[in-house]
Amino acid sequence: MGVLERIAKVIEANLNSLLSSAEDPEKMLRQIMIDMREHYREAQRQVTIALADEKRLEAKYRQAKADTEEWQRRAVLALQKGREDLAREALLRKQETAAAASEYLTQLEQQSVLVERLKHGLVALDRKIDEASRKKELLLARQKRTEAAQTINRAVASLDDRSAFEAFARVEDKVAELEATTEAEAEVAALAATKDLEEEFKKLETGDVDVELKALKASMGLALAAGEPLSALPEPEEAEEVEEGDWEGETAGA
Repeated sequence: MGVLERIAKVIEANLNSLLSSAEDPEKMLRQIMIDMREHYREAQRQVTIALADEKRLEAKYRQAKADTEEWQRRAVLALQKGREDLAREALLRKQETAAAASEYLTQLEQQSVLVERLKHGLVALDRKIDEASRKKELLLARQKRTEAAQTINRAVASLDDRSAFEAFARVEDKVAELEATTEAEAEVAALAATKDLEEEFKKLETGDVDVELKALKASMGLALAAGEPLSALPEPEEAEEVEEGDWEGETAGA
């Protein structure tokens, strides 16, 4: 199993664990993103190690190839100098370095394939993390909208409750009763004020009749009743005019 496959298995196991024990979706999604980024850093480290191994294999291959060429040159030089024994030894070393170079080349090719696969996997993992981050934001937004809708629905349901409207009806009855009482009190107060006003006018009207009656008595020469004030009598000039008028009437009658 490759490095990225192991990381994918770990992420999947962590996701299943979080999903089975999740209580808060937002907390779960944030933890998933933390785990994915942590595994991405681990994948980066593994890719770095693989790249370093590739470079070391490449360096060893180049060195073995260079050594092979060098021993070939020495073998030729030894033969040119008449040293066949040294040429034989140089060719043996050449075979050893050539075999090593071939082995290094095989490993290098395999390592290069692994590195390329790891690079592509790392890029794909990075894209998956970006996609997961976008989905996380969308899911959190959907969660908040759902919670807001639930709050509104519960509020509406509480307003639809009959007991709430019964409470409003009782308050409305109390207000109507208070308004009726206030209007009744205002009407009673207005009646009382009207009655007092009528009484005052009656007193004024009664006073004028009494004065007129007393003046009439005086003009007729009738004695004032006991207890009547002298101020009720008419002025002397008015009395004299009445008396002269009476005498004229009597004279004309005679």
